[in-house]
Amino acid sequence: MEVEQPGERWSLQVAGRRIAFRHDGSGTVTMQDPAPTSPATGGDGGAWVPVATTWIAGPALCWNGVCAQGDFPLD
Repeated sequence: MEVEQPGERWSLQVAGRRIAFRHDGSGTVTMQDPAPTSPATGGDGGAWVPVATTWIAGPALCWNGVCAQGDFPLD
């Protein structure tokens, strides 16, 4: 995980690609996945799409099925 601005912009390295996230403070998180056939982007690789944020057991924080574990310096 790379945090550009805590609580606003961060990214994850997953399987050789960088998945970027941003939060505008309104409660909406968007994700940009460069994979051209990513289900999260509906096949439109590189598009910013809104994501659902959830906590799961572990604990892990997930955004549309992309999950990370550990300390999250997001706020």
